[in-house]
Parts: sequence; structure tokens; C-alpha cells
Amino acid sequence: MPVFRYKARDKSGIAVSGAIEARGQKEVSYGLKELGYKIISIEEEKGVSVYIRRLTDKFRGISQQEIVFFARQLGAMMRAGLPLLDSFEAIVSQTKNIKFRKILVQIVEDIKGGKSLSEAMHKHPKIFSVFFVSMVKAGESAGILHQMLDRVSAIGLAELDLKARVRSAMIYPILLVFVSIGIVTFLLVAVLPKFIAIFEESGAKLPLPTLVLLTISGFLRQAWYAILAVGAGLGFLLLKYLRTEKGIYKFHENILRLPLIGELTLKVTVTRLFRILGALTKSGIPLMNALEVVKNIVTNRVFVRAISHIREAVGGGTSLSAAMKISGVFPPMAVQMVSTGEKTGTSDEMFMQISDYYDKELDYSIRGLTSLLEPLLLLSMGGFVGFIALSVLLPIFNLVKVFKK
Repeated sequence: MPVFRYKARDKSGIAVSGAIEARGQKEVSYGLKELGYKIISIEEEKGVSVYIRRLTDKFRGISQQEIVFFARQLGAMMRAGLPLLDSFEAIVSQTKNIKFRKILVQIVEDIKGGKSLSEAMHKHPKIFSVFFVSMVKAGESAGILHQMLDRVSAIGLAELDLKARVRSAMIYPILLVFVSIGIVTFLLVAVLPKFIAIFEESGAKLPLPTLVLLTISGFLRQAWYAILAVGAGLGFLLLKYLRTEKGIYKFHENILRLPLIGELTLKVTVTRLFRILGALTKSGIPLMNALEVVKNIVTNRVFVRAISHIREAVGGGTSLSAAMKISGVFPPMAVQMVSTGEKTGTSDEMFMQISDYYDKELDYSIRGLTSLLEPLLLLSMGGFVGFIALSVLLPIFNLVKVFKK
């Protein structure tokens, strides 16, 4: 569909502008009037920019940052006293992501049609998580929607910060691994073969490291297609296995058992789990409902299964701390803190304290992991390059002895 750029004024007289995909100018005009805008101009985009926009919009999704910013904007506007629909219309006019804008317009139409905000959001589960919808529903019931939106945005920002810290900690080691593999492969495939003819013509006896390296180099150059085919085949089978419930469960279970990486994964999961659980229970959502929401948000299958069993046990009368202890996946410290919260009647506050505690622990784990991995990878890279250099230099020294004779 063609893209139309518009200029208009909202109900407050503030100038707004943007771009909309539509079948024609009449459809754009109707949509803007539905939002209460006074139209100044509507022009169809033409030229190369149209194709570039369509291409970028086709592959561009809706990021978590955009959803968090939306919650923050909506909460701020409602806290300032703006009605829900007016707040939405103001946000729609400022949203540049066409896909997200379409969803927001659909939500506005659903609200005008008599649905609540939580019901309208529930129709878009890929955009608005179960946690987001549950918090909005609780806010609607208690008449504190703006407070719930503030909590959602605060939790969202904490989640983004958590992901950023883990990502930044892993980027350098991963990059170093790929650079090491690239350098070693280049030396074996492109550099070493140039010395082979010289070594063979000299008739000198080649040392063991050189023979090993020549064998590896020859295998890589002659059977690279077979290596790629086997790698692709194994990758396909692995992906197929990971799509099964048993496969992804085993994968997540083995990740938790890995040294360092397993500890990091555990702390990330526990931090997220108790942060969301604390936000839900503090908002008045019953524990059983909160556990169901958390189960749908946590990605590690080991914890998903554990939470399912915990929910069943709690429903049967077992305390949350006892059910967590039986599951065997939660750290003893977390279980002890939950037990303390149950005894003192401050479970929601204790959930947030557990999240804060493991969030700090996560920082220590990230620093420890990076401080260990970086020198280890550098030493490994230096060892491989040194072995290759030694394998090349040893026969050269032998050649010098042959020429002297």
C-alpha cells in the first residue's frame, strides 16, 4: 500500500505529523478525523524513499524499548490528568514505527467499542506480555492505572538494563573466539600452503608439529565442503531436536549445569522471576495468578516446569518456600528469604529484596566471568598462533642447516 505523510493539529491545537500506510487519501483522512485531528495536509510519498521505507518497515519489528517507552508515556499522561483515549491519541501521533502505530490504533478502536484497555491489549499477545496485561487489569480494577503503568515501565527498564549488562559481558569473548578462529583458519588455508612446496623440495625431515599442521591444513583445503555439509547437517538436526519439548528442556538443564555460565543463567532467571513476582503480588494480584504469569514469562524450561509443580503444590496447601525447596532449582538463600517473608507477612517486599540481592550478585558473576574468560581466550589464541609459528619456523631452521651442508 502507498504511504501518506500528514500534517495536522490535535484536540489541543498542537501540531502533529507522521506517515501512514493506506489505500488512499480518503482512508487517511477518515482515520485522522477519528482521532480528533484537524487535517492541514496529506501527501503521498513518492520516489526511492518509499521503497526504502517499505523495505525497512517490512523487516523492522517492535522492540522492547518501544513498549517500555509507551508504558512510560501513557502512565505520565494519565498521571497528569489526561483521559485514556486522549493519551492514546497523543502517543499514536508521536509513534514512528508503523507496525506499532497500527496496533495502537486498533486498541483505540477497541476501547471506543467498549472494551477495557487490558482486553484490547490481550488481543496482541506478541506485543504486550501476560505481565503487562495483568498489571493493567489490576490497575483498572483498583483505579490506579497510571501507577501500574509506572511499575510496568520501571520493571521494563530494569529488564533492558539486565539484558544490556549480560550482552556487553559476552560480546568481547564471543568476538575474540570468532577472530581467533578466523586468524587460525587463514594461516592454515592461505599462508601455510605457500611453504609446503619449499619444504617438499628441500628433502629435509619435517618435525612432528609441522607434519600435524600440514595434515590439518590439507584436510581443511581438500574437504572444506564436506566440513560445511556435516556442520550444516548437524546444525539442522540440533535445531530440530531443540524444537521438541524434551530437547529444549535437556538443553536448558545442561546450561544450568555448566560452570560459570550455569551460575550466570541461574542468577538472571531468579532476578527476573522474583522482580516480576514481587511487582504482581504488590499490585494485589493473588499468588496463584502471579505464579501463572511468571511461568509464561520465564524462558528457561527447567524453571517453567518447576513453577508449574510449585503452583500445584501451593494450590494443595503447601507453603511457597517449601514448594520451592522441593523443586530443587532455587538457591537456598532465595528459599530462606521467601520463608522469612511468609512468616512476617511481607512476601511481596521480600520478593523484591531477593531480586535486588541476586541482581547485585549477577554483577559480581559478570565481572568474574569476563575477568576469567578474557585472559583465557587470549592465552588460547596466543597458543594456537604460537604453535603455527613454531611449525613453520622449525623446518626453516632445518633448511638453513641443509643449505650450509
